[in-house]
Amino acid sequence: MPDNVGATTEAPIVQVIIVTWNKEKDVARLLEQLEHINYPENKYEITVVDNNSSDNTVQVIESDYPWVRLIRNPENLGGAGGFNTGMRWVLENRPQSKYMWLLDNDVLVDRDALKELAAVMECTPQAAMCGSKVMNIAKPSEIIEAGAFLDYDFGRTRSNKPQDDHDSIYQVDYVAACSLLVRTESVKQVGLLNEALFIYWDDMEWGARFNASGYKVLASNASVVYHPIWAELTGDNSSIWRRYYRTRNRLWFFNNYTLGIKRRLLLTRVVLTSMMFALANCMGCDLIASRAIIRGIKDFLRGIYGKRGFHIPAHNMDAYLTNRMVKEVCVFIRHVQPDAREEKFVRGLMKRYAGMKILSIVPDEARHAWARLCGKNNVISFRRLRRLRLSWTDKRRVFRFLWTKPWKLLVTSPPSYWMGGIRGREVAIVDFDKGVAISIEKVRFKDLLRIAFTAMSFLTRVLLFPPATERFGLSSDRL
Repeated sequence: MPDNVGATTEAPIVQVIIVTWNKEKDVARLLEQLEHINYPENKYEITVVDNNSSDNTVQVIESDYPWVRLIRNPENLGGAGGFNTGMRWVLENRPQSKYMWLLDNDVLVDRDALKELAAVMECTPQAAMCGSKVMNIAKPSEIIEAGAFLDYDFGRTRSNKPQDDHDSIYQVDYVAACSLLVRTESVKQVGLLNEALFIYWDDMEWGARFNASGYKVLASNASVVYHPIWAELTGDNSSIWRRYYRTRNRLWFFNNYTLGIKRRLLLTRVVLTSMMFALANCMGCDLIASRAIIRGIKDFLRGIYGKRGFHIPAHNMDAYLTNRMVKEVCVFIRHVQPDAREEKFVRGLMKRYAGMKILSIVPDEARHAWARLCGKNNVISFRRLRRLRLSWTDKRRVFRFLWTKPWKLLVTSPPSYWMGGIRGREVAIVDFDKGVAISIEKVRFKDLLRIAFTAMSFLTRVLLFPPATERFGLSSDRL
């Protein structure tokens, strides 16, 4: 950090903006923390924008945190619309505020997080925003990113994971809106978040737009927050809409931030990789997730943006097991939850269906617990690798287990590994947190063929007739 960082005698006025939706416990935890941050009390105000929560979020804030300004949106406007609601209020009612600190409702903040962000911004007038170093809330020593970069060759992002000293500052392409301090005057010039994206890639586009306008986007190693990792690790049905928005908005971004033949080739690459993910999900009997990815590409090609509705019916596991008289079930557990929710779910099955045989595929650390539950010979374990991928050795062992043991239904959580459908058996994708089956399906050859033909159609379309661009925010070094 430069020597003059934090040298100003008076702290600048900051408006803290939190967007929340159905996370009353998380937002309450964050508000408790913000009461004790290392920043002058008279120099920051907190605004919570509620995106029409159906839980007790509003009641909790009104009763326990009366000093917090609460803005209630009549509908869920997503992360982009929620933050914009808060920023519009600040621009109209608090013009003297120098900065706005955007926070996700499920972060934990270090006491000095805001102070360090403000210090960087105060000594760097050409910077429009500065983001925190984001750590894994489940493993506080593991860094998620300190800002990130946009890969205009492969159509993806690349996280900045520094190992530098505490005071380092990085110039990046964007910073995550889970903890982002933005200069109010810069927002007036460049504009708010793109609400058409609803959620995902909105903060990436914002950073790219500020960079294209000549501002610096920075990340501070000294400002620390803690956030859950969602990418590909979600074990509930939210993974469906997450796939949709990530796919659609990623295509939108690179369609609008590249030009010429490069744009067509890059869209082709992104569509191809997305369809490969759709195929992998289909082969794992996660057809709902596969369809969400395909729908994201279709909506991009049709120019359909904003919030989209998702009907995800919960299948009746008990009715399925009873009607088919299933007595052998294999459970595939990807990662161990602190509250052992998967164990509770399986115990419930065993209690309701006396004599049911349970096979289990679990991480090494859960082997003993599941051996006590299912029997030593009915359990196989694997060593977890990065992003929950299995080594080839473990894959062979798991394949052999699935081929040689008797089972009629595989029970697992999203996202599903493709090995689930290797024997043409049905797979139940289960939200273990809620104890319901999201889907019970099996791979059919026609589903795989349909994906292949759809992929060819998409690739032809983006290569020869890509959607029109909005032609804004393009930087000359990206052409």
